Formats: sequence, structure tokens, C-alpha cells
Amino acid sequence: MAKSKAEKAAEHALDTARVAVGDAEKAVKKLDKKTKRQAEDLHDRLAQAAKDAKKAVRRANKTADDARVSAKSVAEHVAAPASDTGIPTFRELRDRAKGRGIQGYSRMNKAQLLHALGEG
Repeated sequence: MAKSKAEKAAEHALDTARVAVGDAEKAVKKLDKKTKRQAEDLHDRLAQAAKDAKKAVRRANKTADDARVSAKSVAEHVAAPASDTGIPTFRELRDRAKGRGIQGYSRMNKAQLLHALGEG
């Protein structure tokens, strides 16, 4: 039996639709691959950022520990001034010069302060 024009047109439209669906499925697969690749790249960058952050935290902790040790060392030296040896510290000499009204004391070094105070 011969097919009518309408049936032929319908079959042609159906074939065209099948091709279009196949093309759409290919495009979705391609897009899925691209999206998957982007997600993997993002995962890798996130993992690297986490690794870098951990490294930065370790460095910060080490720096803080070093600063605490350094501050403790400085505090120990400040707590035991040179006056234990009988020689006044620079700050002590400067304070004495200020108290006596010696001009230019703020620009003097330790030897000059000792001389100006008559202790050198």
C-alpha cells in the first residue's frame, strides 16, 4: 500500500527528530565531560589551597614560637641589667643626665654620658 504524503512527512519529521535527539545526547555527553573536567580541576586547586593553608599555619606557629623564645630571651636580659657588674646601663645614665639637667644628653652615647656625669 502506498504511503500518503502526510505519512511520509511524518516519518521524515520523526527521522529528523531522532537525529536531533542523537545530536543533543552527544552534546550533553560532551558537556558532562567538560563539567567533570572542570570539577576535577577545581578539586585539585582546592586540595592545593588546603595544603598551602596548612603549610602557612605551620609557618605561623613556628614564627610565633620563635618570637616567644626571642621575647623570653630579651626579657631575661632586660631583667638582669648590666648594673649587676657595677657599670650603669645606658638608660640609667641617660636618666641621671636628664635628672641633672645636662644639655644634649639624648644625643650622647654611653661613654659620653659617663664623661658628662663625671663617672668615666
